[in-house]
Order: sequence, then C-alpha cells, then structure tokens
Amino acid sequence: MWTKINRYYSPWLDFIGLLLFSTAFSYIRAHFDQIPATIPTHFGPSGQPDAWSAKSVWSVYGTLMIGLGIYLSMVLTNIVVIIRPDNPAKIINIPQRDKDLLGPERLEAIRATIARGLAVLNLTMAALFAYLGWGATNVALGISPGLGPVMWLFVAALLGISLYMTVKAIMMSSTRGLRK
Repeated sequence: MWTKINRYYSPWLDFIGLLLFSTAFSYIRAHFDQIPATIPTHFGPSGQPDAWSAKSVWSVYGTLMIGLGIYLSMVLTNIVVIIRPDNPAKIINIPQRDKDLLGPERLEAIRATIARGLAVLNLTMAALFAYLGWGATNVALGISPGLGPVMWLFVAALLGISLYMTVKAIMMSSTRGLRK
C-alpha cells in the first residue's frame, strides 16, 4: 500500500498534517487551565473575534476536532483514489469516448495530478485548522488581539491550490486535437 501511495506523493505529508494537529492540541492542553470562562469561537474578516462562548471542551477543541475529521476523511479519500481502482478510468468523470481518446497513460497522469493536489490542499487545511486553534487560544489568553492577516494567506493559498488543480485537470482531460 505505501509503495503505491509513494508513487503519487510522499505519505509523510499526511503525517506532517497529523503533527500539526497534535502540536495544536498539545498547545491548547498546556494552556487549558489558563483559558478564561469565555473564549472566542468565531472571527470576522478582519481576524478579530466577533462571537464568544462559554469555556467547554467543545468550544475550546471543537475547531480542531472538526478540522481533524475533515483532514482524516480527505486522507482516506485520497488513499482510495490512489489504491482502490487499478484502472483510473473508473474514477475520472468524463465521457467514455474521451477516456478512450486520452488513453490509460494520460488518465493515470490525471489521477496522479489530482492525488498530489489533494495532498497539498489537505496539508494546507491542516495548517489552517492548527493555526485557528492556536490563534483562538492566544486571543482567549490575551496574548494577541486577533488572528491577524495570516488568515488571508491561508484563504489565498486554498483558493489558489483549488483553482490550479481545477484548471490543470481540465487541461489534462481535454481531447481537443485528439478527436478522430
């Protein structure tokens, strides 16, 4: 299994994401007793908190738990995309006539591009959720007034990666010039 995944991207990227989550969980746990009775649970576009909740396990760790759930489901999806079908034509959603024109090598290249892109997108999301957990804790502790402009860097990165993956997949699946 690891050998097949390694042909598409390094599985260590998935462990880096888990390390980011565990670091954020550890940071919050180390400061849990110092967190006041109300904590920020939502931030506006400026990065300033605009909603507060009573301190509870869910309000403190909820963002990280949701992020970890999303992260793990994306890792699993990527592994299924890579391992499950031997024939990439089974998972690429284009008309059969286009699949026939592209051929197995090009379809495999599309699968590899999508798998790599999902891994990078997932790692970026892990960093975003870890930053949210760390940032919300720092705001609650009074260390910082808000999340700051770093949030916009994450938004730009996620949009950029998604746009790049979409354009690349469309270009790779184009049969223009291949039609008989």
